Amino acid sequence: MPLNTVIREKRKEAGLTQEEVADYLGVSAPAVSKWEKGSTSPDITLLPALARLLKTDMNTLLCFQAELTKEEISRLCKEIMDVIHSKGFETGLLLTMEKVREYPTCGQFIHTAALLLDGAMLMTGMNTEEKKKYSSQITSLYMQAARYGDEQIRSKANFMLATTYTRTGNYEKAQKLLDLLPDHNAIDKRPLLAELLIQEGKTDKAGELIERRLLMANQEIQMLLMKLSDIAIKEGKPQNAAEISERSSKLAEMFGMQEYDTYAAPLQTAIDQRDVPKSISLLKSMLSSLLNPMDLDNSVLYQHIPMPNYTKDVRNKMIKVILRELEDDQYSYLHSSEEFEQLMKKFRSVQVK
Repeated sequence: MPLNTVIREKRKEAGLTQEEVADYLGVSAPAVSKWEKGSTSPDITLLPALARLLKTDMNTLLCFQAELTKEEISRLCKEIMDVIHSKGFETGLLLTMEKVREYPTCGQFIHTAALLLDGAMLMTGMNTEEKKKYSSQITSLYMQAARYGDEQIRSKANFMLATTYTRTGNYEKAQKLLDLLPDHNAIDKRPLLAELLIQEGKTDKAGELIERRLLMANQEIQMLLMKLSDIAIKEGKPQNAAEISERSSKLAEMFGMQEYDTYAAPLQTAIDQRDVPKSISLLKSMLSSLLNPMDLDNSVLYQHIPMPNYTKDVRNKMIKVILRELEDDQYSYLHSSEEFEQLMKKFRSVQVK
């Protein structure tokens, strides 16, 4: 909590009025009121007496050891997202940096906020130049999270930093960070825990545990298949890449994903191969799938966890983001195609019902 909130809450806990605090400290009641509103702060010489009066210590008063709970982190992140949606990304970023200054050593919050900004930046549909404007600030947040977070947060933050350095061509830094990360050789206790829950009759909890692991496994396998497809392209084996991406598509369907997700790997392969007809065909199918998404609430595989059903607003935003991305230089091989221009024109005017 910021200083003004601590003063207000501790004063109330002590059963004191603003006037009483003012009398004890030899200041005016309006001065105390301003402290609690956050418009001014107490003089540094008053802090020890104020801490004693409020029956607290200096660390608590100045939030040196304040740790945010998961609920508080969720509330802060929701506040940031609400600001991004209502006032724009830059205003949300400024609010994030303000909150980070209040909790500079809370690694969990800083890492979560960095992830949130990363995702929000993607969903705004910024072009490459616009992203560069903010990327360094987000990178600095990951660095701060890696410095102050616990072991788990450090690993997650270093992984995100390594991903950023790889994407920007700073391979030496990326390798150093990857060397710090542990190998995945720990025993996964979740299957045994699920069996225990089943034996105890807690099938709902067992189902939730296994379904979340199933989703995670799908994401991991999809990532590996896309990397294998990329390797096949670079080794001059386009047929292998096409077969790998097709298997990825079938796997997404088997795992009960949205139709939209089944096109991700084949489209990436077509882009890598600069295959104009295939890219346009897949883009058309991917964008069309957003008009009528599947209802995953009744999926036989996911009965115990909420699935990400795309709302109308989310689908409209996804279409806009994809179209904005397609204007980037990465897709310049498509820009001279008349069919591609017709596709862009059609979906620019689409509004999901």
